[in-house]
Amino acid sequence: MKKKKMNDVTKMVIAMILGSIVGIVVGEPATKIGFIGDMWLNLMKMFLVPIVVCMLVKGISSMDDPKTLGRLGVRFTVFYLFTTACAALVGIALPLFFNLGAGFQYTPAGGAQAVKIKSMPSIQEFFLNMFSTNMFNSFSKGDMMQVLVIACFIGVAIVLLPAEKREPVRQWFFSMADLVMSLIGIAMKLAPYGVFCLMASTMGKHGVGVLVTIAQILGAFYAACLIQVVLIYCVVPFLGAGISPIAFLRKSFPVTAAAISTCSSNAVLPVSVETAKTNFSVSDIVASLGIPLGATVNKDGVAVLCGVVLIFSANAMGMPLTMAQIANLIFATVLVTSAGSGVPGGGLMNLMIVATAIGMPLDIVVMVGGFYRFFDMGTTTVNCLGTLSGTVFIDRLEKKFNKAAA
Repeated sequence: MKKKKMNDVTKMVIAMILGSIVGIVVGEPATKIGFIGDMWLNLMKMFLVPIVVCMLVKGISSMDDPKTLGRLGVRFTVFYLFTTACAALVGIALPLFFNLGAGFQYTPAGGAQAVKIKSMPSIQEFFLNMFSTNMFNSFSKGDMMQVLVIACFIGVAIVLLPAEKREPVRQWFFSMADLVMSLIGIAMKLAPYGVFCLMASTMGKHGVGVLVTIAQILGAFYAACLIQVVLIYCVVPFLGAGISPIAFLRKSFPVTAAAISTCSSNAVLPVSVETAKTNFSVSDIVASLGIPLGATVNKDGVAVLCGVVLIFSANAMGMPLTMAQIANLIFATVLVTSAGSGVPGGGLMNLMIVATAIGMPLDIVVMVGGFYRFFDMGTTTVNCLGTLSGTVFIDRLEKKFNKAAA
């Protein structure tokens, strides 16, 4: 009988546990190996720009001629962007309301300079700074806001090309997207070593108190997920289709179970399509468009995670955010999460990208990364339930529209 190979996630969990034990037992000397973890972290950060460009261009250019999207495409896109913005707001509001992280008193190794968040003094400057005067300079500086806008323009430009010229360019970006995924795959193979060193260093410096911190973040995250599911995903089908919240949760249970067990929106896709058509009587054309599109751009669970973790980080580091900075965080979260599908460990990678985009240090983000499997079950479940809810809602709108037109 062939021995089953241990996957990367299991290795990371084991490395996290062992690193935590070593840090607690050894204490302060364990911080000496922290630089190895920092090397792995730099390796991950090194690929952020090509990941954003290639994956976002791939997602946009996959739509072909915008006219073919028609009414359904517009409705789905608006719905998914709206729910993602709501998810980011929920993720931000909960830790702000309870002031989570304020008692942690965490200071990153880089000192005060490392915790300075990019400010947004005016609306004019905010939009002006989104547009680069030199895209290669933006890439080298790692200005993620400008990188995101550049990638959007490239993707739209490819869609507008004639068909015979569009395909070679699009296929090149598809291949480059596969390449960056392979690069991340290599980095993820080294993840257990990086996580071990980071966790040993963190536990050696902060002791078991860091576990209390993770428990607080995890509790706040799942509370925010529950709010998003109840107030958005259950209410929308009820208002649009008369489906009670209990009925929606009961009928969508196959999707929930698949999401928790696989932690992959793509893996849940066939289950979501079947559930939409069988349990909610969604038409085949709506399910075939809404579910795959949602699996690509609808990352509400990751948006909740970004809000909770980054507000917690700001409170822990003693950096109260202004309304302009919160708006910056919401905008970055919506844009980044909508472009993050297909990347291994995508939620964690998106969290790192958003943190980088607003100038937030990655110290606490890395701590969350060591426990990411526990967060990933929630992010994937919220992602998939949001896609299912939107598909059911849009299907009922279409049926009402067609009936009225007839």
